[in-house]
Amino acid sequence: MAGRRQWETIAAIVRAQRSDGYRLLLVCSALSGVTNLLETLSEHPDSQTPLAEILQIHSALAEQLGINIDSRLDEAEQHLVHYLEQIARTPGPEWKAALLATGEWLSTHLGAQFLQQSLDVDWVDARDVLEVLPEPDRSPARQWLSATCEPGRDSSLSQRWMELRPVLITQGFVARTGQDKTALLGRGGSDTSAALLAGRLGAERLEIWTDVPGLFSADPRLLPQARLLREVDYDEALEMAASGARVIQSRCIRAASATGTPVMIRDIHHCEVEGTRISKKASASTGVKTITCQHNMAVILLQNLDARHQVGFLAQVFEIFRRLGISVDLVATSETTTTVAVNRDANHLGADELGTLVSELAERCSVKLFDNCVCVNLVGRGIRTSLARLQPIMVHFEQQPLLMLSQSANDLCLSILVNAGNENPLLRSAHDALIPGVDSGLKDVFGDSWQQIRAAYD
Repeated sequence: MAGRRQWETIAAIVRAQRSDGYRLLLVCSALSGVTNLLETLSEHPDSQTPLAEILQIHSALAEQLGINIDSRLDEAEQHLVHYLEQIARTPGPEWKAALLATGEWLSTHLGAQFLQQSLDVDWVDARDVLEVLPEPDRSPARQWLSATCEPGRDSSLSQRWMELRPVLITQGFVARTGQDKTALLGRGGSDTSAALLAGRLGAERLEIWTDVPGLFSADPRLLPQARLLREVDYDEALEMAASGARVIQSRCIRAASATGTPVMIRDIHHCEVEGTRISKKASASTGVKTITCQHNMAVILLQNLDARHQVGFLAQVFEIFRRLGISVDLVATSETTTTVAVNRDANHLGADELGTLVSELAERCSVKLFDNCVCVNLVGRGIRTSLARLQPIMVHFEQQPLLMLSQSANDLCLSILVNAGNENPLLRSAHDALIPGVDSGLKDVFGDSWQQIRAAYD
């Protein structure tokens, strides 16, 4: 939402929905690039350049939109300076969360002021509604920067907000702790906020307007022949999100599923494209629907000469992960070796935190670390039915090492761990072997390819 064109599109969508009799809640993320600048500020609190750039980005957009937000920028600058002083004095995730939340505070106030020129709009603070769950077993970074809220309906909220104007705008990404401090819902948390709030309000549906038309059979930036997925159910979408599909977050799907809220993913640049619908009922077809990649994975080999007969070995090992607040993505065991894969981004695992984990594990067994890996995931209902078609993919490993192969218990995902740099040829060969071409059947599942969509609408 970094330009006038996008905000005019939002206004047009709101007017169309209002003409159909709907009340609307708009949940917005920060302007493009702002969260990254705030991250830079949190790491270098004495630097003035990112702060000036953040204020300039919002000032320039306000000028495009024909509004004056000088007082908001002054207020934001005061907050940011205060947060940076606190970070410099006592580094930690608590003040970083408050700092990063400023991006959504600014974007929504700017958006509210623009929309108020032609619509009845009120700004509401998401932190008044969303409270995070206490999670003492998680690391401090995850508690503050990737917190969790309980999904569910709140009829009293619906009643309170019915007294406000028919269009409301609020921040995504943010919530509050039990001590009324700011916590964050993780990168991409605006979708999660939207799903939680839709559930609280008993909304008819959640529409996520982003910069791509929906979920695809692969990342269209890497594979232009990737096909749009017309409809998937909650379980498939959750597996896709958890497996690296960047369009939507897994916690967003969990929240929507918990309240039965249908989700539509649409392209704000091409409103005429049908998008992807996620709901309880979808096509019952089986087979792989998408191939995703999770980057920045760490694979850890734990070697013990007699692991199966040493009572409590795995319990001791995983107690270390629990105590350090680290979630494990994948596990495989053999007579002498246990292989564990963890997502460094999701666990906020920097080099120091990963080093601590390896050091503590080394007290129990021999440890070998592959710290820069990629997990290629084949996702779809009835994944076992696709195993016979994997031969073209397995040829890849005649030249490159396979670190780990894992099939999910729910029969929705097959995960392949490889060293970073080896994933793209594997992704292409998997897509060619497992995803039907545009001239094939399954039209209820697969739509046009990214190439066709761009040719039709660009």
